[in-house]
Amino acid sequence: MKDLLSGAAEILRRLEEEGREAVLVGGVVRDLLCGFPPCDADIASDAPLPVLASLFPSGRLLGPEGMQVFLLPFGEGYCEVFPFPRGGLKDDLARRDFTVNALALRRTGELVGSRRALADIAARVLRFNGSAAERLEEDPLRALRLARFAAVLPGFAPDPVGIRECREARPSLEKCAHERVGREIRLAMEGNPRIFLETVKACGLLDALFPGMPAREFGFSGLCRIQEGLAREGAPLEVRAAALFSVPRSGGFRPDDGPSRAEETLLAWKWPARSASEAAELARYRRLPLEAPDPERMAALLEARGGAFMDSLFLLSRQYCAGEPHFRRWSENRALYVSMAVRALRDDVLPSGGEIMEKYSLAPGPILGELAAAVKLRRLHPGLGSKEDAFRFLETLLRQSRP
Repeated sequence: MKDLLSGAAEILRRLEEEGREAVLVGGVVRDLLCGFPPCDADIASDAPLPVLASLFPSGRLLGPEGMQVFLLPFGEGYCEVFPFPRGGLKDDLARRDFTVNALALRRTGELVGSRRALADIAARVLRFNGSAAERLEEDPLRALRLARFAAVLPGFAPDPVGIRECREARPSLEKCAHERVGREIRLAMEGNPRIFLETVKACGLLDALFPGMPAREFGFSGLCRIQEGLAREGAPLEVRAAALFSVPRSGGFRPDDGPSRAEETLLAWKWPARSASEAAELARYRRLPLEAPDPERMAALLEARGGAFMDSLFLLSRQYCAGEPHFRRWSENRALYVSMAVRALRDDVLPSGGEIMEKYSLAPGPILGELAAAVKLRRLHPGLGSKEDAFRFLETLLRQSRP
């Protein structure tokens, strides 16, 4: 935080030396007043973008024409610098989304903004800045940001009037870029997902974001409970995303369509392809740890996806345990997986490709790859005690493959 603030102060100082007005604005001011560590900083200035580019060669312009900002990295965070709107700082603050973000801080320490903004920060209230209808008309995504801020800002709660106005306005998120929608959801799911989902539902946006999501209280409460449990255990974002697509849906969705829907939706939201694939596969195999132990299937999945995936899978599946039989199956499968994970460390029992070729006079080709893959699985289950055991297993396979 110190590096970020010192970097931001240096930008302010440099702009002031050029005779420009420049202030910290928005979330960084809110976080400083709340005692939260800011991870990035926004600076508003009367300096045009070409001037910013000439003053700070290490920065770069981002965004479409007419909506560009100037990005300057500092340590693990960054500063965004953008020009004031036509009406200057006063107009900038008036057009911000929520009162708690409608504050500016000068390098002198002077706060600029309304008493309402300061009062809402003290009371931890998320209130639209001015007319909610106008703010939502300017950017429908602000309804989703309301839910995101409620989920990630400790102790903050939306103003009930704002919730009602969102529900009445029914802002269409179809007008928003999918990448922006996906970013808000990703950030919200890293906070308190239960608060996020409950706020989204209260704002009337649940079906627009997650078509077929169970809206009835029992199904929705179950989903919130699962998400709350995953958050409490510090589950990775991909696990939380998988849970969104692992609950039986309303509207005729089949239980097994979750994986394809997960990957399709997350990619549309511009989540990283690796995260989308991971969430989809977690949704696909979520029931495996609750079924009768299947060592061959478990070994194949561990070999294909790795230990980190398996840990995430068991973390996810435990949230779906319903009663003692499920917990017993989960424990049996977990013990089976742990045994396999330990055996996976025994590289000393695996013959190399060259050793297999020399032992059985084989040439490079598909058969060699098949034998190497088979012995790797055999190492996981039922296990190999030595390299000699591996060769005996390979000899059995070769005899069986001969006509």
